[in-house]
Amino acid sequence: MTVTEEELQRIVARAVKVALGEIVGDRADTPPADKPAVPAVEVRPFGEEELNDAMNLMSSNRGKADEPMVGIFWYSPQRNELFGIRSHRVSDYTKANPCSEYGSVSCSEMHEDVWKKEYHRQKYKRGGVGPYNGAYEMTPRGRIFYNPDTEVFTIAVGSWIKDYPSAVPLVVEEFNLEGAVYEVKTAHHWDIGQKWL
Repeated sequence: MTVTEEELQRIVARAVKVALGEIVGDRADTPPADKPAVPAVEVRPFGEEELNDAMNLMSSNRGKADEPMVGIFWYSPQRNELFGIRSHRVSDYTKANPCSEYGSVSCSEMHEDVWKKEYHRQKYKRGGVGPYNGAYEMTPRGRIFYNPDTEVFTIAVGSWIKDYPSAVPLVVEEFNLEGAVYEVKTAHHWDIGQKWL
């Protein structure tokens, strides 16, 4: 097949136009393949009363960041650090549910669910780089409970804690338990290799 110089110029001009349209983003027919379409978002300004309420709420939370917390975590022995932390002020739970039918309160997040979400985020947004590799139960993990009747926090972990006692001060600091009464308890559920039955 022979292409005339005029046809070749038209082909090249069309290819350049398409390429520039994708780079500049002014192609009207389709968005670039590597960028998903962004949904329309309705944006409106705060009303004066709404803004005052929001600012007052934020102000009322000042200083509460140091309050003891409940939540979940994983521990990296290689780095001697916690990750995957989900923590909530204990007062948020005791106000909403002052006496749990189970005797203690903890956060609603489950290790398995958090791991799945973070694993996919790591895989698709961070090129697979990060701590969420393998199964969630194969990395040391734990949960913080609080008993409103006894006012005692429980750091629930697996027997892995005997090999890595340096994790305890990290948990105490992360969950603001320094001034609280807490205990460390082990259970088979949080052992490495054990998962929700």
